Amino acid sequence: MRRAIQHHIILYTTLAALMTLMAACRDRIPTIEVETDKTAAVKENMINANRVVIQSEATQIASYIQRRGWEMTALPCGACYMVNTMGNGGQIAPEDKVTVTYRLERLDGSPIYRKQTDTLTVGRRDVTVALDDLLQQLTYGSTARMIAPSNSAYGVVGDGDRVNSREVIVYEIQEIKKTT
Repeated sequence: MRRAIQHHIILYTTLAALMTLMAACRDRIPTIEVETDKTAAVKENMINANRVVIQSEATQIASYIQRRGWEMTALPCGACYMVNTMGNGGQIAPEDKVTVTYRLERLDGSPIYRKQTDTLTVGRRDVTVALDDLLQQLTYGSTARMIAPSNSAYGVVGDGDRVNSREVIVYEIQEIKKTT
């Protein structure tokens, strides 16, 4: 009996010691303190920097359009377009599968892609936001011109090949066909 009591005392003492250690470890979990004032300031600076870039690009686009004497229509994404030839096909609609052939160039007129052909589903933003928005304004067989700011074109990263980071680009839509 005495031995059983000693065994229980040792067992309970060991359990109490383990529980004390576990409780002590729980209180020592490292924490990372976030300085919210600095984080908010950095975020505000980033927002302001992006506003400056967007405004600068809008000025470049307006100047480009004015120098050429073009009358263009603005899209919600910030791109501007004009229809060169209205096609005699039906209206392009979301979820239509289309093949579009176009030329891409920089504002200085230097070519990026002399002839690019993409097959895409309209409304899914497969290539760029600007191209997707433009296609929904056109009919099959149309040709058009569009100037897209970087945020609705290839953005901060470019296209990974020839379109640079934050680059305003000019599209010359040469052909739009419905694909099945």
